[in-house]
Amino acid sequence: MTWKETRLKHLCVDSGQYGLNVAAESYSATGTRLIRTSDIAADGTLRDPESGVHVDMAIEARHQLLPGDILLSRSGTLGRSFLVPEQAQGHTFAGFLIRFRPKPEVEARFLNYTTQSARFQGTVHSEAVASTIQNFNADRYANISMRVPPPEQQRRIADFLDAETARIDAVSQRFRRLTDLAQERVRAVVDDAFAEYQVDSRVPVSAVCRAIVDCVNKTAPVSAETTPYKMIRTSNIRNGEVDLTDAFCVEKDVFIEWNRRGAPRPGDVLFTREAPLGQVGMLRGDENVFLGQRIMLYRANESRIRKELLLFNFLSSHMNRQLRLLGAGSLHEHMRVGDGLKLQVFCPPLEQQDALVTQIQGGRDDGLQLVNLAKRQLALLSERRQALITAAVTGQFDVTTASGRNVTEGVTV
Repeated sequence: MTWKETRLKHLCVDSGQYGLNVAAESYSATGTRLIRTSDIAADGTLRDPESGVHVDMAIEARHQLLPGDILLSRSGTLGRSFLVPEQAQGHTFAGFLIRFRPKPEVEARFLNYTTQSARFQGTVHSEAVASTIQNFNADRYANISMRVPPPEQQRRIADFLDAETARIDAVSQRFRRLTDLAQERVRAVVDDAFAEYQVDSRVPVSAVCRAIVDCVNKTAPVSAETTPYKMIRTSNIRNGEVDLTDAFCVEKDVFIEWNRRGAPRPGDVLFTREAPLGQVGMLRGDENVFLGQRIMLYRANESRIRKELLLFNFLSSHMNRQLRLLGAGSLHEHMRVGDGLKLQVFCPPLEQQDALVTQIQGGRDDGLQLVNLAKRQLALLSERRQALITAAVTGQFDVTTASGRNVTEGVTV
């Protein structure tokens, strides 16, 4: 069948609609659910309603979602897409998302799969690198080129991909569960090590730190060019580590200005107080970095507590319980800077700490090996999922005779 070259905007009723710019302080317990970039999971599904937020206001028709609408992220999780299902009808969406509404003759599922293809994603990320993430707007999305077949072929391709991606997603779900179990095991190692200490033996974290620094509460301008100066975002902090692989670059004068309150050093413990709350990592390298928004820095006073033991305190269940209490009654999980000074940590006698660190680190290493194995398998499945989608939506094979059943070859469960 004949495929035609076109652009996203020509397949939709308009050139994209930006979401609502609503401050977190305006969220309410009831009203219309507001879908944010953080509500859309990596697999394109909507996270549980329990983690969602609402707005209590009249929503204009242009901001009301309909089944078949496609939301595209323009910041943070750049390029991530969400196909609005029946149950999300009437929801609204936040400002870092752009809504595209397919024309009646366009199969929405096909169009959504096309946005997940390597060709579409490659265009998004290459253009973002050529300018800046902040400038990736509705017009850029609307003008991305794509090839589409007639409507009947679009439906056949969508049906094929629904079936085949469901198989991949089922295997991926098992690996995600394995990852969760392994991470629970890692936390249990920390909890077991602290189990012999009484709750009343904890001390305020401010008593064992040489410095506690909060970030500048504004967004730093990102450089269009690669520079040696990087901004640490909340997304760079996970599971005890600070990963700068996808950190944003800034110019030198921005780096100097943002570090006036204190530059991060190797060994500092970095903690996210929002978006999401409670992720922690230790800065290992000596790169030129500064703190982005919603991050607190804790620098251990090693005459009181080993920096590794400070990190393990933040990775423990006793810290998680403190955070949940701080967030009680809040519409979204966050921690104020003042509360970050009151968090309590276990601080046994210094002569006991080295052995305790060795005990925890050995157990964590074993658990993290399993976590990393599961994550590698998930990455492989994700790559193969995208390869299958790309081949199908670009017409590289006839879906009426093809099978995607080899996409999980080499992946063991």
